[in-house]
Amino acid sequence: MPDFIFWSIIASVVLTLALNFLPVLFPKASRKTFDHLKSKIEEQERQIECGERPRVKVFFPWKAMIIISIALTLFLNLGFFMR
Repeated sequence: MPDFIFWSIIASVVLTLALNFLPVLFPKASRKTFDHLKSKIEEQERQIECGERPRVKVFFPWKAMIIISIALTLFLNLGFFMR
């Protein structure tokens, strides 16, 4: 159990650093992403005002959830049986 806690702390620190330094490494990507999201939001607002789109759109990523669940199950089982 202490081994798991150690590796989770390491993974948490690495992921935090990666997410904080990615915008520094790719500064134009942040701006392009912001501009893209802004244009998408403006387009959606226009469609809602014209009545072309419902106000609420529900997204449920069931395919991704199944794939991730199977991958994690295989990963954990292989890790357990490799000991």
